[in-house]
Amino acid sequence: MSVSKVGDDLKQMLFLVYFKDGYVKPVIGTTQAQVRELIAAEGEREVGDIEKIVLEQNYYPQNEDYYDI
Repeated sequence: MSVSKVGDDLKQMLFLVYFKDGYVKPVIGTTQAQVRELIAAEGEREVGDIEKIVLEQNYYPQNEDYYDI
């Protein structure tokens, strides 16, 4: 069970965004909705071309307290 000092909204995660043309883009964000916003703001690729968004790994701030189960 983890105990958060900073709150869940500040925990960063690595998402892999798969596009219909086969391109895979790694994006750091906190939610899938934020990942979509980041891709739209970047303007390099269209949000409508996203095939799926997969959570690859969780990252936590360095001041995070957590306990292994």
